[in-house]
Amino acid sequence: MFGYIVPYMPELKGSDHELYQAYYCGLCRSLGKYGLGSKMTLTYDATFALALLTAVTGEKTELEPRGCAAHPVRGRIPTARPNAVSDYCAAVCVLLARYKLMDDARDGRPVRRAALPVIHRGVKAAERKYPEAAETLSSGLAVLGELEERRECDADAAPMLFGELLGKLLICCPGLTEAQKPILMELGRRLGGFIYVMDAWDDMEEDKKRKSYNIFNLAGLGEDAARAMMDMYINSAQLAYDLLDLTGGRTLLDNIMYLGLAAKAAEVLKDTDEEPPECPLEDAPAAGEQAPDDTHDPAGEKEEDA
Repeated sequence: MFGYIVPYMPELKGSDHELYQAYYCGLCRSLGKYGLGSKMTLTYDATFALALLTAVTGEKTELEPRGCAAHPVRGRIPTARPNAVSDYCAAVCVLLARYKLMDDARDGRPVRRAALPVIHRGVKAAERKYPEAAETLSSGLAVLGELEERRECDADAAPMLFGELLGKLLICCPGLTEAQKPILMELGRRLGGFIYVMDAWDDMEEDKKRKSYNIFNLAGLGEDAARAMMDMYINSAQLAYDLLDLTGGRTLLDNIMYLGLAAKAAEVLKDTDEEPPECPLEDAPAAGEQAPDDTHDPAGEKEEDA
């Protein structure tokens, strides 16, 4: 749905890549409980949330080899077994996807509404199981929708509202202590603001054509302002993240927080000559595997020819 909170693959260790893949596939497996169509709502942002909330709550991550119908030739790879945290993240994925599809339809892409029946059963199941999260999302997005409807020109207002919403969703996760919630709330505020700003900048030209709400178009802000806002949200998110007491997955989460966010911002801003890669889970070498060697020995080729 967004996909802005991802690891920086060139610096991701093999063991961390395997763990991230396990979370990604495990979340997909948890989404299956909300219906086969709900698997379409899987996102990298939700995978990060699963890794983060697992590390904060101390929920045990058990891996088991599993195959995938979507990738039959890949074989069986370590996959995180479903647990309370992955089930919650899956439910939020489905709930967010419904509102995203409805928002896209309002923004002039009515074909997106056709996907709503596919996730309808999953949405109802998620609402029944996590009513607090469902109500938080519904009320929060209603306030955000009113702000966008009146064409609010304050470029900080919408990112702050979305950040508040994301923070509240994080602290609705089962297994958190009261002491952990204020820090997670602040981290969610900053990451939510980052996601909103990134998405607004990414969609700026398309929103201009469709006359859709966009903070940069309405406020007349350019790349310098976008970069400053992204940097501010990244830096403040890192400050909140540093206060968390994590039980595991530190190096994976450090990669995302200290390298991945900045790399993705640079990509969206087209700040580098060579854009950082996406999050190619299937293309990256798995743990213990050697990346292909592009060098070759001409002498060895001659021996084989002979």
